Amino acid sequence: MSVGETRVNLKHLLEDIRDSYPVPLEEAIITELAANALDSGASRIQFLPNDQAKTLTVIDDGRGMENQELVEFHDIAATTKVKGKGIGCAGVGVKLALLISDEVLTETRGTQHHGATKWHLEDRHHAPWESIPPPGLLQRGSGTAVTMMLREASSCLLRPEFIRDTIVRHFYPLVDEEFMDKVLRYIYKRGVRFVIGEEEVSLLHESTEGRRESFGVFGGTRRKPIGIGFLARHTTELDESQRGVAVSTFGKVIKRGWDWLGILPRNPNYVTGVVEVPALAEILTTSKTDFLKDASSLQKYYACRKSIQSAIEPALRALGEAPAPREKPEADLEPLRKQIERVVGNMLSDFPELAPLLGKRRSSEQAVGVLPDPEAEPVGAVAEGVEPMTGTEGGRGEGGGVDVAPGTQPGERIEPSPEGTEPGRVHEGRLRRPTLMVGYADDPGRVEMGWLEDSTIWINRSHPAYVRARDPITETYHAVLTVAWVLSGYLEAEKSPRDFMNQFLSMWGAAK
Repeated sequence: MSVGETRVNLKHLLEDIRDSYPVPLEEAIITELAANALDSGASRIQFLPNDQAKTLTVIDDGRGMENQELVEFHDIAATTKVKGKGIGCAGVGVKLALLISDEVLTETRGTQHHGATKWHLEDRHHAPWESIPPPGLLQRGSGTAVTMMLREASSCLLRPEFIRDTIVRHFYPLVDEEFMDKVLRYIYKRGVRFVIGEEEVSLLHESTEGRRESFGVFGGTRRKPIGIGFLARHTTELDESQRGVAVSTFGKVIKRGWDWLGILPRNPNYVTGVVEVPALAEILTTSKTDFLKDASSLQKYYACRKSIQSAIEPALRALGEAPAPREKPEADLEPLRKQIERVVGNMLSDFPELAPLLGKRRSSEQAVGVLPDPEAEPVGAVAEGVEPMTGTEGGRGEGGGVDVAPGTQPGERIEPSPEGTEPGRVHEGRLRRPTLMVGYADDPGRVEMGWLEDSTIWINRSHPAYVRARDPITETYHAVLTVAWVLSGYLEAEKSPRDFMNQFLSMWGAAK
């Protein structure tokens, strides 16, 4: 009987992990080391670059690791982090450092263990490590210290300004003193300090016009608080990395800019801000660098985004930065809009993640839901989905209608159930069906063919492709193509935008 050996290409595995990050390797290392320190309860994270020795040491005062945790820490193929827990991916910062280091030393002190190891990538298949005497970087209390012995003296990890820029970009809410003290202190009760050498990282605020506008974010018809943020209008043009609104969870920035928000102020290069939504941690990818793109997670994300849009618009008006009013969708687009609406409606069974993007309107189809009422008996149970029906209290479905059955978390609803756990009143109303508006906008500052704002897809008449669409037939096709292109950007991750656009255009072309 022959005996074989399963060989894992560890270097290739590390390169795959590296490629899952949307930032350069060195930036991912800094971000992961800081995020894992925060997950461990650290209040002080110190970076000590030494260009003469070609080393970077990162020391935190978090919980540290016990002996078994330290052993498991060296399993390259494993992580103790799961979806919805924390903002870092355990141990990944150190593992990625193996790609650019001759050796990585780790010293850690938990409640019952103080130990250290050295680790290196010997070849593509072997990454040996061994225990060593603690070098003494942790003099008292718990914590972890990581020292990377870098191969290149020119590594940006040795530059304090690179480390600072990375910390500010990815943990802006934590280094903004006012936001940290007023908003995030309830999460990080001891506060958070990032230190490079002996200098603490802080923001040097530029002068702003007017006042800094704070806002709360509320979800569902019960207006439950789900986030808090601020906007500021600067007198000088901001660096590109600081423009727009950053959405963060537990102080870690996941997205920044205006595109993700779907709102563009009058002077987008002069406005910055942050909105912290802790519940979004539940739908972070394993690498904690983006939001999951399955249908359920997208529903939660889009529900949060709509709540954020509603909260930000008054703050922009207070700063004199309300978006320039758009033209109303033209009447002669109504036949085309109805065609597109039918196509989208027929595709929702294959692409349910698009439903939360669209507006709502009543249909004649009756349905039963639950009106929230904390004083009533439990009659409903939590289910996935958002605001599925409307109607008027009393069950006739007349009048302006009310949203029913919002859950306590974004992307949830309450539906009637014999094993009811949620208090409310059974309510008869009308199902709400997706609808979509289409309009034209002139915006030479944007390079996109079109974009989605609320429930309207705006077709950019300043785009070169539209300019060439002179005759009505070509113009109509361009409009349909733009709608398909915009919607293809909101699909689940594993679905093909190309296949979606082909199906969309085929169904539109076959429609009578």
